Amino acid sequence: MNRRIPTLARFLFVAGVLILWEAAPRVGLVRPSDLPPLSTILPVLWGLLHQPRFLADLGYTVLEVVIAFLIVAPLALAVGFFLGENERAERVFGPGLNLMIAVPKSVFLPVFILALGIGLTQKVVFAMSLAFFVIVPSAIAAVHSIPKALVTAARSFGAGRWQMYLHIYAPAMAPVVLGGLRLGVILTVFGVLFAEMYASSMGIGRRIFAWGELGEMPQLFAAVLLIVILTASLNAAMQACENYSRSRFALQSER
Repeated sequence: MNRRIPTLARFLFVAGVLILWEAAPRVGLVRPSDLPPLSTILPVLWGLLHQPRFLADLGYTVLEVVIAFLIVAPLALAVGFFLGENERAERVFGPGLNLMIAVPKSVFLPVFILALGIGLTQKVVFAMSLAFFVIVPSAIAAVHSIPKALVTAARSFGAGRWQMYLHIYAPAMAPVVLGGLRLGVILTVFGVLFAEMYASSMGIGRRIFAWGELGEMPQLFAAVLLIVILTASLNAAMQACENYSRSRFALQSER
């Protein structure tokens, strides 16, 4: 029963937002030209999904997100694991890492554009710079989350190095690592879209920015709704994996 409460709360929240979206322009809370009702957005979205040019931009954005994440995820995890296992390295590089986490990366976007242009490489590198400084602290925290008592007990029973990694380290770190990767995916999507809005020749972000400048609000909100649906679905899937790994490790620890 307790597990159903968060799901019900999320469902009620989403339903409330959708109802408010539909009602607000119809009762005069906002102008329909600024926020079209949801019922007028859905047909526009359906039409966009049948436009080859829109699908090409969507595919280009997805490609940028996939490339950026596949590069930054293993890189950031490796750096985080190294710092988490090496106290001296963490003391040396930790302050600089914390400083970079606090600095808004968006202020450096013009530098990325000057150095890398407005093509795919610039979007990928900028998105990586956002996700990197979220995944690394998560990887460090994952290493620190390994129960020392469990490690000591496993070693006392003669567990080898690979047995320790497979049956102790990996299950213990999985929930925290997956949580960091989930946030990393979200920031990767944000970084790609933001870079596309700033300067790009292709991508959904470029279309959203152009529609906003031209005042074509139905198309703009249709694209935003599509992005919300895709990112929320991805986040929910990764959240489910994170919860599963956490419950599985809890059961393993009890044994």
